[in-house]
Amino acid sequence: MKHYDFRRVSGTALVPAFARGEYTEIPWAKEMLAILRDRGATLSDGPWSARVARKYAAYFEARFRAVNHILEELGATQVLELAAGFSPRGMDFAQRGVVYVEADLADLVALKREVVTAILGSVPEGLHLCAASVIDRAQLLACCSPFVAERPAAVTTEGLLRYLTFEEKTDLAANVREILRRYGGWWVTPDIHLRSWAQQQNPAHHQSELETLGRDLHANYFADLDHAWEFFEGCGFAVDSRPLLEGVRDQISASGNEELMAELNDRRLFVLTPKR
Repeated sequence: MKHYDFRRVSGTALVPAFARGEYTEIPWAKEMLAILRDRGATLSDGPWSARVARKYAAYFEARFRAVNHILEELGATQVLELAAGFSPRGMDFAQRGVVYVEADLADLVALKREVVTAILGSVPEGLHLCAASVIDRAQLLACCSPFVAERPAAVTTEGLLRYLTFEEKTDLAANVREILRRYGGWWVTPDIHLRSWAQQQNPAHHQSELETLGRDLHANYFADLDHAWEFFEGCGFAVDSRPLLEGVRDQISASGNEELMAELNDRRLFVLTPKR
């Protein structure tokens, strides 16, 4: 089977970066967007346009703040963020004393290093930027080298799973399970995308996304919450399902239309721990 070129997905990292920087007060988001713009970053008129960033800004903010909330609740002191893109979380958490590893494709990691250095003068000591594929176990385990074995690790995926087939999701889950087997800890993800929400997309947007990515994302979504729960349990995890907005509802500054806000009320975040 021919392997998919995940560099085709890299352009999607700009959409939440623009949304966070334009419409939220997330720490370092505005500074990061300013540097990206200085380097010529723009949103195309394709599937990931400025209109899309504005429309879904409340969703991008909600999932970001929800992951923060869980990491803080868990007291995580070492974190591996997969497909980190231009997330500013690592900059924030590393300055709080957390050992924070961001894993992404090599080109994105190189640009992220430039952006962080431009903002802070250098990459903070506790922030580690690591080139890796999320479905390559050896690469991911190498990214964990800054972690201390006696302390639990939190693995996060925020915006990743919709781009992975179920076979790739299964490979990723096995890799995360191996990391947590070694360190203990949790997998925190708001990536519980349901087909019913995807079906609300404009058909033209879906077609444009299909042509740009070369794969149909609708096939990657869960049929319903029970399907998502069963998938992760089948991959060897115990599932703790939380409302996405739990503990962060009052922090959402980006505005969303009535339909999106209703969807956010129904969305879930999973905190996953390996079953013995």
